[in-house]
Amino acid sequence: MIRPPRILICYLVRHSGHHAAARAIEAEIRRLNPLADTRCLDLLETTHPTWRAVVQYAYMSTIRRTPELWEALYDNFWFDLLTRRYIRPLVQRGNSLKLRILMEAFQPDAIVCTQAHPFAVLSAYARRQGRPLPIWGVLTDYLPHRFWHVPPADHIRYVAPSETAVQRLMILGTPAAHIHVLGIPIQADVLAARRRVIAPSTGNRVLVMGGSRGLGARFATIRHLDRAQADFTIDVVTGTNRRLRRKLLAARHRFRHPIRIRGYVKDAMALMHRASLLIGKPGGLTSAEAMAVGTPMLIIRPLPGQERGNTETLVRQGAAIHLDRDRDLPGVIESLFANPALLERMGEQARSIGKPNAARDIAVSVLAAIPPEEAG
Repeated sequence: MIRPPRILICYLVRHSGHHAAARAIEAEIRRLNPLADTRCLDLLETTHPTWRAVVQYAYMSTIRRTPELWEALYDNFWFDLLTRRYIRPLVQRGNSLKLRILMEAFQPDAIVCTQAHPFAVLSAYARRQGRPLPIWGVLTDYLPHRFWHVPPADHIRYVAPSETAVQRLMILGTPAAHIHVLGIPIQADVLAARRRVIAPSTGNRVLVMGGSRGLGARFATIRHLDRAQADFTIDVVTGTNRRLRRKLLAARHRFRHPIRIRGYVKDAMALMHRASLLIGKPGGLTSAEAMAVGTPMLIIRPLPGQERGNTETLVRQGAAIHLDRDRDLPGVIESLFANPALLERMGEQARSIGKPNAARDIAVSVLAAIPPEEAG
């Protein structure tokens, strides 16, 4: 009798893009095989909770206080060499007691990782065990950094969003045969699951995504947007940024344009579908969702590191515009709405990049790669 496959799905940091991508893949695996036994978890929180808290605090502190330091360290050759030689062998050796307990108890037939650290840890674990366990590294940004690279093996596979990402992985030493261009996994069927038919709104609508950690669009950004002379509605999603939400609610009657203020939403793609334009951070998942529905982006102050790479990719493809200053918003908005052909062209470019079925395609590939004897 063939038993259902067991699939371990690992990410870092709850409520992050890595987490959302992992949940999207898990949902598609269960849809394709309702009997599949999946476990979706933050590997660092599970195996080293204290270290996870330290890493999270250090990352957020660096991004907020010294972003130039993060910019210097991100994807840096010398930092990679230093950590590969002295630090990563300690934290990514794949033989911690909690990890061994997890793997022995669950005994997965395949592993999917949406972040580089668990991908490296579990690749090291597989090497130590001498077991060719299928391991998939799923990129959640448009350009992979060098920390994604692990020693090549036949059982290790990557999922890339584009041919540009493939070329980058190959430069780092990954064989082309081990890379699958399937896209960034998103929950593209949210609307269908809710049985809601979302039609594009009449009139221009600008969606502003504030960023859940207060690192995205600011109150000043929205005030500058409101100075544009064009006619449009402002739709703001503040996420868990309560400070921004409070300021907007207190000032809502002073805005020239109609404004809708929302907190955390589960149907962001429905709002993107209604919007003529999205202003926000180019996080991997947000960008992938916008591209899937064909919504052009205006990007202001991307975070150092991965968001700079996403910005370069989207701007180069003609699906986004990058602004350095909030005060440039009114002129750009007026120009775009005065030139609907250009805005439509940006939307077409966005749709050409988008891969709304990425999560399903990844799930199909993962299930197909499990040897029959492993699930038997």
